[in-house]
Amino acid sequence: MKKLISIFLFIFSGLLLAQSADQKKILEDSKKFMSLFENKNYEGMMDLTHPAIFEKIDRKILTDTFNKMFEGNDEFKMELLSSNNDVFNVSDIFTAQDNTKYAFSSYPMKMKMIFLKEKFDEEKQKMMIGMMEAQGMNAKFINDTTLEMSKLSMILALNDKTTGNTWKYLNYDEANPLYISIVPVEVMKKAKEYYANLLIKQKENAN
Repeated sequence: MKKLISIFLFIFSGLLLAQSADQKKILEDSKKFMSLFENKNYEGMMDLTHPAIFEKIDRKILTDTFNKMFEGNDEFKMELLSSNNDVFNVSDIFTAQDNTKYAFSSYPMKMKMIFLKEKFDEEKQKMMIGMMEAQGMNAKFINDTTLEMSKLSMILALNDKTTGNTWKYLNYDEANPLYISIVPVEVMKKAKEYYANLLIKQKENAN
């Protein structure tokens, strides 16, 4: 009996260590992803992105889209504000029925949207803030040309055959058709439940 218990504890502790190693990897990648984002290294971000997305949209087009949004265009430019690496949280590791491993990494994201050709009076500010809040963001105008936005964001970590059994990532966005077409239904349901619980906890802590 003691021998069986010892074997069980040995195996169980090995599983815990393996899971912790996965969580550590996801945490490191999440921080790296945001660091690349802050430094506008969009090619590096693409290297961490789940390859299935490039079957739906060309990698260069996606990279160019980031460039246009964050490097600036004729109408506006966006700036990602520095993130605090201590506020990333990684979930347990889950396994889907098809043996896909997955987890969630959450963090607060904050950015500024600077309008280059338009000034916003009080009425326009209220309209713009309402639009951002409808997207699940907290928003406020710093001045009549700069909108600051924040949101509890979440990255979906996936480890499956298409990634070569390494961890790759997608931004959680259930309203995005690309996300819906790539992520398995089982994982989508778990992600939705997990994110909803995060928002509830965030609201409880704010009260």
